[in-house]
Amino acid sequence: MLTTTASLDILLKEWQNERLLTPLDRHFALQMAQLHQQQSPLFILICTLLSQHLSSQHSCLPLEQIDFSNPLKEQHSQCQINLTVDELTTELLNFDAVSTPDSAILAPLILDKGNLYLQRYYHYECEVAEHLIRLAQAPMLKQSSSDPFDDAKILLDQLFTQNEQQYDWQKISTATALTKRLAVITGGPGTGKTTTVTKLLYLLTSQQELTIRLVAPTGKAAARLSESIKASKQRLASELQHIPLDKLKSNMAQIPEEAATLHRLLGVIPNSHQFRHHKDNPLRLDLLIIDEASMVDLPMMYKLLSALPAQASLILLGDQDQLASVEAGAVLADICSGLRVDLANGANGWQMRYSKKQAKLLSQLTHYPLDDFISDDPQIGDSLCMLMHSHRFIGDAGIGQLAEAVNQANLPRIAQVWQTGYKELLWLEHSNINSSSHHSNLGLEALLVQSVEQYGAYLKLIDNKAVSATEIIDSFNQYRILCAMRAGEYGVEGINQSVSKSLATTGLISPEQEFYAGRPVIIQSNDYNLGLFNGDIGLILPDDVSDSRRLMAHFIQADGGLLKVLPARLPSHETCYAMTVHKSQGSEFSHVSLVMPIRPSLAQQQLLSKELVYTAITRAKHHFTCLGSQRIFEQASSRLTQRSSGLSERLWSKIADTCE
Repeated sequence: MLTTTASLDILLKEWQNERLLTPLDRHFALQMAQLHQQQSPLFILICTLLSQHLSSQHSCLPLEQIDFSNPLKEQHSQCQINLTVDELTTELLNFDAVSTPDSAILAPLILDKGNLYLQRYYHYECEVAEHLIRLAQAPMLKQSSSDPFDDAKILLDQLFTQNEQQYDWQKISTATALTKRLAVITGGPGTGKTTTVTKLLYLLTSQQELTIRLVAPTGKAAARLSESIKASKQRLASELQHIPLDKLKSNMAQIPEEAATLHRLLGVIPNSHQFRHHKDNPLRLDLLIIDEASMVDLPMMYKLLSALPAQASLILLGDQDQLASVEAGAVLADICSGLRVDLANGANGWQMRYSKKQAKLLSQLTHYPLDDFISDDPQIGDSLCMLMHSHRFIGDAGIGQLAEAVNQANLPRIAQVWQTGYKELLWLEHSNINSSSHHSNLGLEALLVQSVEQYGAYLKLIDNKAVSATEIIDSFNQYRILCAMRAGEYGVEGINQSVSKSLATTGLISPEQEFYAGRPVIIQSNDYNLGLFNGDIGLILPDDVSDSRRLMAHFIQADGGLLKVLPARLPSHETCYAMTVHKSQGSEFSHVSLVMPIRPSLAQQQLLSKELVYTAITRAKHHFTCLGSQRIFEQASSRLTQRSSGLSERLWSKIADTCE
């Protein structure tokens, strides 16, 4: 069944040393074997591969995806599985630790539809699918009268004026959320997700009293959502001047502005993985809106849906093309997967899928004929809507063109965009890369000159007592260097060192001590007592209230307030002139510089994906710079991330699966 060049114990140590698996992967496999008194090399290998998949953010191990001739993807294979997939399935079910979903007692490992799960993740996946399907099948508004949407039609026409577009997807998205208790509104940057939700909330609150909560996965994403909602409310108020002032003010006042993090919403219990709100103690709300939903992993989505009251509605906002969560699963991508279509040029596109009944209802509400989008088998498509038109990247703006080309993995178009000479795009080529000194890399030197100029703007404000800490932080947030990798000379660690050295050389910072005025820090672990969470970014600045002008760490909170913490009390953190693309999700900057590695290892190449490049580009509002090589940029842009999961099939199959 299993052929190896050495004992599996020796190979496990070897694979760990070669970083083909983590110490956790090896420990998990050996512990499973010990707990279940199973010394079969095949069992140990499969447990190793399952743990390896979970470490790579997959929620299961598809047996068909195993390379039986080289399971660990070694340079020279030392292990082979001499079975077919069907034979492997049969062998696995002979182990006491493995069972199928219909077994009387579920084992620690569940084998379902060719996917091997940890029982916990199988439960998460089934429950999330069941919750979403139930919400998608439930109507939002009670349909008691002959036409219950009369008032909604009038308000929709007031909120969305006719435009030249063939379809106003913002209006259709709002109508979707009016008709379903689950609404998934997705789209790229600038497509108007927040504007759409603000108009929807105005419409809903003008018809009934609702308890509404706004949340996002991280503190900075929650703060940005709050800012966006406030700005959208101001714009909307100016558009609705024909409505009596008292009524307008009353309706606007009911639209919440303050967004919280997911952890704060669920109620953190110190020193516990449990939350205060769960199935037996649900949240007290009528409508939950989750922004940046692509960042929500499978376990967290399970906990959110479990804590949702029985009659509550859910709206998910996000960009399905962005990087998925840093933990297991890709929930938003799985939800949207049924809308994916292949375009003529081999790229991917999206197409709405509505039932005949839903298409008719949306057409009545919006006056748009949607017959072209009717599907015989829409499944949860009735709850989905994608915003197609970006208002941020108008016309032929370079950032928008590059983002679209990367998103479609269109390599000729990517090259064309870079060669067009857009003023908002700057390419810095890695040069003299064979030299042992990184200073000979002219591309890196140009990036460091740029970083001194950009970061110098906020650093020069620090000694100006007339400028507040909030204004200094806003200035700092105009620019950010994003790295594809954490380690290495061109990763976060190396770039932070290089930028720090350049800023010190020009006299903009004095880093003689660990904490110096102007040092940006990013938090790396949660501290619920302080209210600081992984990914929060702040600045070390003089405390204006203190006569001694002692240094304090300053953070902008989700409600827009300023949190000050003594530097010595900060949880685990690091300098943040540069950060990973993953950590930048939920943020926007006027100018973004992306740093690509020169010679990525095989493992690093797997991380360089289309989603990573697209996410980096779309963090930029006005200028985007890339330090890299054409070959690596194009390789990354053509590599699609695919996370192993059964959620997509559970949501889009004709017969929805549920947990027993």
